[in-house]
Amino acid sequence: MKKIFVYAVLGFVLAGCQPKEQSNTQETTAAADVAEQRKEAARRLTVQAMTMLGQKNYQGALGSLDAAIKFDPTNQDPYLILAQILLKAGEYTRASEFLDGAVKAFPDNGTLFYMMGIAHKMSGKKLPAVLAARRSFEIFKKANQAEDAEKAAVLLQQIINAPDTLDDNSLANTHSNAS
Repeated sequence: MKKIFVYAVLGFVLAGCQPKEQSNTQETTAAADVAEQRKEAARRLTVQAMTMLGQKNYQGALGSLDAAIKFDPTNQDPYLILAQILLKAGEYTRASEFLDGAVKAFPDNGTLFYMMGIAHKMSGKKLPAVLAARRSFEIFKKANQAEDAEKAAVLLQQIINAPDTLDDNSLANTHSNAS
């Protein structure tokens, strides 16, 4: 009788156990499903943002793009769209800060560096603007994107040729010379 009981208990225990490989496979599949759902949510939020832009609902579009980036930080599209909105709105300092993070996430995206060069240039930050435009040029050149490389070269030249910002001493000398 004891043997039957032991075999019965052992049977119940073994019936409830899954092989380790099967358990790991299920976990991997579940993780992949969650990742795919997050990517799909980010794609929908990006489309929603584009619709809101068409309706001139800029704050709503910014919120949707922020959410899309949080759902799928590997998708470059929301970063590009958000940066364009900030630049077009004249929010150059905010664009610079945002793009600083974006280029860390996507260090080989020439367009992000190009926009960062514009944002820094318009914020009066000449050295960071030069570095961003130069990096943009290098990325485009390496990728054989001649037209984009040319645009980056033009931006770089504009930044280099732009007059330096006057410091307090220069302002004082200019003011005393005018008197």
